[in-house]
Amino acid sequence: MSMTSGLIAIKGDHIDQLTTIFGFFNLTDTGKEEVLTSWEAAENIIDDEYMNPADGLQRRIVWVDNGWTIIEDYSFLLCMDEEAMATVSRTFKTPVFSLQTIGTSGCYGFHYYHLEKLRSFFNEDGKVVDNFGKPLPEETGYNFNTDAFYDDIHGLARNLGINLDNAANVGRYIVKHLSDNTAVDFLAPQSLQQQQPDHTAVRKPWWKIW
Repeated sequence: MSMTSGLIAIKGDHIDQLTTIFGFFNLTDTGKEEVLTSWEAAENIIDDEYMNPADGLQRRIVWVDNGWTIIEDYSFLLCMDEEAMATVSRTFKTPVFSLQTIGTSGCYGFHYYHLEKLRSFFNEDGKVVDNFGKPLPEETGYNFNTDAFYDDIHGLARNLGINLDNAANVGRYIVKHLSDNTAVDFLAPQSLQQQQPDHTAVRKPWWKIW
């Protein structure tokens, strides 16, 4: 199993508001979208986005599961944008959660907003570099310290009702075609920026560890 994952989850069904949501991340909806019924097909698009970066366009996979609208972000370009996530939460008056895990570098973190930033945590290779706010009740039973790991981040997510492992069972995935208005990775920690793949040297999705 890959220890690398990234997503943003917005409480509620916000499929009809995706143009507005992506706009907060400086991404413009081109008006083109597809509907897939296979998670394998969705993964193939994620792979293709990896193989063809920096063309000014992005395709993002979005689905609704257990009352959350989930946007995949294996690139980590969105899930560290605190201002945009806070804006989404305020605009729709709903919780917003993001997570990012990179097993190869020991980086595990999350953000949680409800009208404002309430909680964030980031463990970078055994060093806690962010531990903001009061622990959430859903953190009980998991490690949010120097021992924080993939299972802790995703355990919290599952307690909130967000289960990435269930993505393959959803059966309906929206592919949004977006244009990139600006570089949106400026807020990412250096350790995450360093994980961006060498596209000339690697010919497999960087977020899959085989």
